[in-house]
Amino acid sequence: MTHPLETAISNPVREPTSKSSAISSAILQRYFEHLFEDLPPSTPDDIPKLQMEEDTMTLHALLIMLYPVLGDVAKIDTQHTLKVVQIQHKYNVPETAMMLFVNNVIGVNAQKSRDGPIDGPVGLYSLAWRFGFQLEGQVFSRHLHGIDLNDRKIVDEVVRHAGSVRAYTALYDLRRRRETALDDIIEALEPRKHFCVAHSGSDTMFFAFVSLMKNAARNALLAPWPQVEEAGAISFLGLQGEDDSRAVAWCSSCYASADKFKLSGRLETAVEKYPQDIAILPDEDSWTAWTGLSPRRHAILPYASTYEEHGEDVMI
Repeated sequence: MTHPLETAISNPVREPTSKSSAISSAILQRYFEHLFEDLPPSTPDDIPKLQMEEDTMTLHALLIMLYPVLGDVAKIDTQHTLKVVQIQHKYNVPETAMMLFVNNVIGVNAQKSRDGPIDGPVGLYSLAWRFGFQLEGQVFSRHLHGIDLNDRKIVDEVVRHAGSVRAYTALYDLRRRRETALDDIIEALEPRKHFCVAHSGSDTMFFAFVSLMKNAARNALLAPWPQVEEAGAISFLGLQGEDDSRAVAWCSSCYASADKFKLSGRLETAVEKYPQDIAILPDEDSWTAWTGLSPRRHAILPYASTYEEHGEDVMI
């Protein structure tokens, strides 16, 4: 009895959807035929068994990568993408096939990143660093503001999957710059000018409230793309919402006479300048090195649909 995988190898799709699919058929024959070399002849009652270490989902992802017509590469999650990368050399997967695969996964998630949470941001960031996707690495770093950089498990995950300790150093540097820049956020809100006499009369009281404001700002700025609503400077920090809930319990006299529109404009400018992504990058942008195209500009991400010829840059 013929094994399903053997059938797929011996009878590839006759009309592949793209040039890449035809290449993938050759790869499938080239790298998986040896699995059947030592198997005894099969019978209807004796299906050959292949001993493989990888779990089903990882093998499924590997087959989709090598033979894209079997499924949508974009639906492979970050966890199994990382596993496929780890077994690249074990199955002699060519660099071109792996690069196309990783480019697709990273590109899809980079486009999604502006709309909400993404699947496995730590893994995606590490992949982007490992394969030299500079701009995408910056985008994914925006989703890591809340992770514990002192957690040894996270440190190990980043360094192991990125293949470089500099990937962790870049995140640590970003966290340091963000902490330093909190002073500019507080300065934009002019607390010395708008605190009431009772809360600005002594340095002890004043700096106690400034510390509370910093903590509120730190939490508000965890969002990948923080936005300041019109006249919403105070509510942005969660200091005084419409429901009167306050992270900083100052009195109603504080900021009572402040020009909310002007204050929000100052805060918006400060937020735009606030560090949001890594400044330490892989040495070379892989997209440029791999395709030979000119370096990409900020806020432009390359995205090629599944294993088609290189697509045009897409604005995000």
